[in-house]
Amino acid sequence: MKIIFTCDIDWASETVIQDTIDLFENYQIKCTLFATHKSKSIDLCNRNLFEIGIHPNFNENIINGSGIPAKEIVQNLVQFYPEAIGVRSHSITTSGPLLEIFKEKGIQYESNQFVPYSKKIKPYKCWNDITIIPYNFEDDVHYTYKKSFDISLLDEFRSSEYLIMDFHPIHIFLNTESSKTYQRARDFLQTNKLSKFKNTEVFGARDLLIRTFEEIKKANLKTNHLKELIL
Repeated sequence: MKIIFTCDIDWASETVIQDTIDLFENYQIKCTLFATHKSKSIDLCNRNLFEIGIHPNFNENIINGSGIPAKEIVQNLVQFYPEAIGVRSHSITTSGPLLEIFKEKGIQYESNQFVPYSKKIKPYKCWNDITIIPYNFEDDVHYTYKKSFDISLLDEFRSSEYLIMDFHPIHIFLNTESSKTYQRARDFLQTNKLSKFKNTEVFGARDLLIRTFEEIKKANLKTNHLKELIL
């Protein structure tokens, strides 16, 4: 099984981003970070552990028919992180024209196809030579399904060739176990009061992440970056 962690940064504060980075560094686990903005914590992170991709947001264009042109949105993020060769859009937005923009801006893979809990995902080539890399676990979708975080992901996906996970720094920080925890904290995401809203009662996203780290270390398993799956 190829094991890959990804994180969608989603405009998290520096405190929250650094918390996630510290956790991965403590366990020496690889992760692909999809950046939404310029971040000092991301700029300074260990590139042996962290691959940096981009996480553009096209929602204003689609929902309101306004906002910055898609090509400019991608270009702005590529200027922040010129090393980026991977993309996962906010709200996993994709289209034929967007794939062409990604290609033009030097993107080599896209990870915008989410197939919850599928054990049959695998990378494949798109018509314009971009590699499409689906993923099969996401923390906020997991709690939207009202599923418990008190599980073993390695056991759940034992028969899968790929376990490609998406966690969000805010849910790692809050140890989110349900939408209620996140909703209570939403007005305080950029404040020093955020810690007051951490879930400490039941198993949450942070607990699951740490359990997975420990199982990986115990089994002496290898983790990968998404860029290692480019075809």
